[in-house]
Amino acid sequence: MSARSRIQAVLFDFDGVLVDSENLHVAAWERTLHRMACDIPPARCAEAAERDDRQFLADLLAELGINDANLDGWVAIKQQIAAPLFADGAAPLYPGASALIAALKNRGLRLAIVSGSWRANIEAALTASGLSHAFDLIIAKDDLPNRKPDPAPYLLALDRLSLKPAQAIALEDSPNGLASARAAGLRVVAVGHRRASDDWVGDSTYLPGFTPIEAALAALGAAPHPPSTKSNPA
Repeated sequence: MSARSRIQAVLFDFDGVLVDSENLHVAAWERTLHRMACDIPPARCAEAAERDDRQFLADLLAELGINDANLDGWVAIKQQIAAPLFADGAAPLYPGASALIAALKNRGLRLAIVSGSWRANIEAALTASGLSHAFDLIIAKDDLPNRKPDPAPYLLALDRLSLKPAQAIALEDSPNGLASARAAGLRVVAVGHRRASDDWVGDSTYLPGFTPIEAALAALGAAPHPPSTKSNPA
């Protein structure tokens, strides 16, 4: 039996893979930094979309020579600004995401989210998009201190799903995410959406988006058609 045919679960990153949320994080950081009287260009705030909030702010303030800020307090304020945006449905699903999720569920695959985003953001976006019951498991920032590229988030997901690495595949959109999944022993697909294939993909399969769905299913090694429920003739 091939490795692809043993796949039992698909593990999705959240920001940048399922939802187009970069603008929300940029807006939340712009408003937070404005309260801090820090004038930072939007392009710099966009870096936070692929980084842990606390580490992003710590590095930024270090560059500005600010060493007495309440990091945890300001990160909490940023999250207070961001959470309502997710709840309002301002983070749209990428094209084809709903259809891919339905197709994978129809094929009997288990689905999970393994993300560095806060659980409140994830659950709000899933509720707004009608997908709150599609996932068997969510591993979020709240669940453990280790962040990608550490493999801990994926290892925790595999443990809670009672799966071996060869039984699951991950979808990621960043070098840190790809490194985390690989270090956990998972096969990983690099999802580009608007990001072209480049060095960041490494040796992973590159998927430009979730449409056409046949290409997405092929990249994941899923059967082109769900298993038939009809009984074989006697």
